Amino acid sequence: MSVWEHYRNTVFLMPQPLSRRLSFAIITAHNPQGRILSPAANLSRDSRLRLELETAGFRSRPLWGCSPDFQHQEKSWAVLMHRDQALALGHKLEQNAIYWVDRDLLFLTPCLMQEEDEECLGLFSERVHRQAPMGLWPKPR
Repeated sequence: MSVWEHYRNTVFLMPQPLSRRLSFAIITAHNPQGRILSPAANLSRDSRLRLELETAGFRSRPLWGCSPDFQHQEKSWAVLMHRDQALALGHKLEQNAIYWVDRDLLFLTPCLMQEEDEECLGLFSERVHRQAPMGLWPKPR
């Protein structure tokens, strides 16, 4: 399965969902350019991203982008910001793509993967889980 296919199949763990009327970005600092980093490196990158979002005054909420079986999980942020700002941040964080949610429609939007086209993946709310299956909730790092 290609990297893009993995992104297309992502589900989200979000204990406190946002209103379906909002538009927001889903951005991670984990695993830049699709390279798997150590938990410590990802934690450091996530801490810097959280601080940057807070300093800039963006409202955000944590969530986890996951493989459908919940075995791969990346800490991410749902961020209330303009789409262009989100794409610029995705580039800065060296992300292959970001997710954009526009009133519950989920879009997979390329950043570094310019050979791909933005793709609508359906309703965001249909991919949101408030809880992971027993024992698969993200572990603190």
